Formats: sequence, C-alpha cells, structure tokens
Amino acid sequence: MSNIAFQIERLAGGSVVAGGKVEFDAIVFPDPDISYDMGTDEITFHKAGRYVVNWWVATQSSQSTTGAVFSFKTSQGDDLEGNSPIKTGEVVGTGIVEVAEDTKAWLENASTASVFLSSFVPVKATLVIVQDDIGPTGPTGDTGPTGPTGDTGPTGDTGPTGYTGPPGTPGGPTGDTGPTGPTGDTGPTGPTGPTGELGFNPFDVYVLAGAVGGDGTQANPFGTIQQGVAAVSPTGTVNVLGGTYPVTSTITVNKAGVTIKGSANTLIELQTQTIAFLVTGNGVTIDGLTITSDNPYAVEFIQFAGSNHKLVNCTIYGPPQEGPSTGWVVNRGFVTQGNVTNLIVQNCIFYSMRQPAYLNPNSTGHIVNTVVYNTRGYVVDGAVFVFSGNSWGSPENAVDIALLEGTLFGPPYDPLEDLAANNSDASISDQRT
Repeated sequence: MSNIAFQIERLAGGSVVAGGKVEFDAIVFPDPDISYDMGTDEITFHKAGRYVVNWWVATQSSQSTTGAVFSFKTSQGDDLEGNSPIKTGEVVGTGIVEVAEDTKAWLENASTASVFLSSFVPVKATLVIVQDDIGPTGPTGDTGPTGPTGDTGPTGDTGPTGYTGPPGTPGGPTGDTGPTGPTGDTGPTGPTGPTGELGFNPFDVYVLAGAVGGDGTQANPFGTIQQGVAAVSPTGTVNVLGGTYPVTSTITVNKAGVTIKGSANTLIELQTQTIAFLVTGNGVTIDGLTITSDNPYAVEFIQFAGSNHKLVNCTIYGPPQEGPSTGWVVNRGFVTQGNVTNLIVQNCIFYSMRQPAYLNPNSTGHIVNTVVYNTRGYVVDGAVFVFSGNSWGSPENAVDIALLEGTLFGPPYDPLEDLAANNSDASISDQRT
C-alpha cells in the first residue's frame, strides 16, 4: 500500500494576482516522491499515480467579478477549481488527479482580479496531497522447468549397538505395586512480566496537555492537539485526554472524516483573539470538548467550512461580561461559512456569549437538542437550518432565534408558531421582509 503524503502551507500575508500562483513558504510534511520549488511555486510528482488533492485559502478581499476563485492545475491540463461567492472567508477545493512521472502542478488565482489574503489568521493557505491508488500488478510469468534430481548420497555407517543390561534374577512372581504417594504442594506463582507496549496507530492518536516527547500512543501521548491533528490519518480519531489545553493559534482540521474526541475534564482555553478551531473539508466531528477563553474575544470559537460536519456533546461558553448584552464583545460559539452543507449540531450547551452561533447565507444543517442561555440567541442570516428540541436556560436569552432580513419564508421556519412549539416555546425575532 502506498504511503505517499505531502503538505505545504503559506504563512506570509499579501495578495495573489489574477492568474498568479499561490506562493507557499512552509513544507509541513515532506515526501521524497513529491517536491515543491519555492522559486517557481510548482509541485513536482516524481511518481506516477492517482492522487487526492485538498486545499484552502483564507481570503480577505478582492475586486473580482466572479467571487474568490482558485484552481489546482497541472502541466498535463488538469484544472480542479474551488470558488466562493464570499470574498472574505475561506475558499476550499478538492479533487483527484491521475498524473505521469515528473508532472508539474500549482495552485492558481483563477479570479478576475487580485485576491488579498486574510490578515486575521496565522495560516493563509494549506495544500495536502495523498496518493489514492496502488499500482497495478503485472501478470505472473510461466513456471520454469524443474531441475534434475541430484544423486543420492552414500549411506552413513551404522552406529555401535547400545549396552545390554544383565539378565533378571530368577525367583518368584513380581509383587503388587505400592500405592502412589501424596502430591506435593504447588510452589508459588512467579511475578507476571510487563505487558509490551502497543505501537503508534495513525487512526487512533492520543494527546495529553503538557506531555513532552510523545509519539501519539496512549502510553506516550503528544502534548498538543495540533500535533495530534498533524499525525492522524483521514477517518482517524484524535483522543484529547483530560487536562487544560491553551490555544494561541488556530487549530485547522482539514482531513476527511477525522474525529476530535474529548475526555472527562478536557478544557480548551482560547488565550488570544483567533479562531480556536477552523474545520474544513468533509465529515469532521468535534465530540465532547469544553471550550472557553481567558478573556472575551471578538471571534468565534469554531468556524465551519465544507460539508457533513458534526458538533456534538460539547459545552462552549465565554467569560462573564458586564452590562447588558447589547454592549458585549461579539464572541460566538460557532460560525458557518457560505459553503457549509448538512452541519449537525446536537446535545451541546452554549452560554455567556454574544451568540451561540451565526449562520451565514446559503449554509444548511440541523440544530437539535441544544441548551442556550445568557446570550442574544441564534442568528439566522439567509441560512437554512432545522431547529428541533432546543431549550433555553436562565438567565434567559435576549431572543432565542433571530431570523434576519433575506432569510427565506416557509419551511423550516414557518409557521412561526410551530417553530416556537418545537423548541420549548422559543422567543423568535422575525426581521424578514
């Protein structure tokens, strides 16, 4: 099975001109079969095969008339385009290419104008390549003829006859056999030897706050969540063991099907004004984390892009803020980008923040069985989300659900009486026109 995997990042700010290549400046995960030239900004595949490509670019602004558009291109004519109508956010792309040996590739700004990269996040762009195939096996050749049987070697000498004992003594018949004596006591059992350690499993990675020199096994975990995410394979699990994890830079989770699984007493504490988790790609699950911050920061704890993600069994809250909520720092539990589809939020608790979530236009999903209190409620801005079984604690929210101008009429929001009844008599602010 192939083990080819390669990742590069761009940390520097600036812009990418229309038709220009994205200049990556950090090789995060090298591989001898794939190289990157920082002079030409081109990737070279040194081994033919089929590869899965995932990438994203954090954008801030552009005068492009077609939104923010980037494309992964190859010298053999492949063109994998990703785009976003929102010019401030994240442009995501994914695809599969079949390449010949020494094929060149690059990530290009396919917009109609320069795109300025975001100045709010430390990592401006990431590109990941993983080989997706196993080369074909050639047919088995014909079996060669059997060689001639060699001559039989000479028979060795016969060994000497063993000693024959003296003849038995004549006399009467042999007497009966005496009874068997009692069985002696069983000696004490010796100590059990130590159990051997299990090797590293990239589908089951462990992290423990503050651990040093770990290898990601349960017996010797990594010290940070970032290390766990970098080491886990797609569809694997990063097990976050109990402890307090300070976050001072964004943790990007961009591997398909990965689960970030919290344990009892796991606390994620944001300690600077940056997004704690940026979730991209497809099928990521965040399960069982408690997330807060040491100060109120005007930023969301989690930002979602992509499809089929899950946020379950989590508790997210901000530190207390004085005065009425209208003057609070705009901190939020999570925010959706416009390309989010089928996001599931279930069995979570949100409190003491400006909003539990801000749902941007064109994003879709379900919010089920959550508890929200001491906030200004969910904000629906042109998104399509089904709310069901949610409830509201104390202190009560300013409103529970706000439907902003531009949000659709009809299901899943109308009739409003049903929406309120299905969510513990929710207080709904209908600002649609």
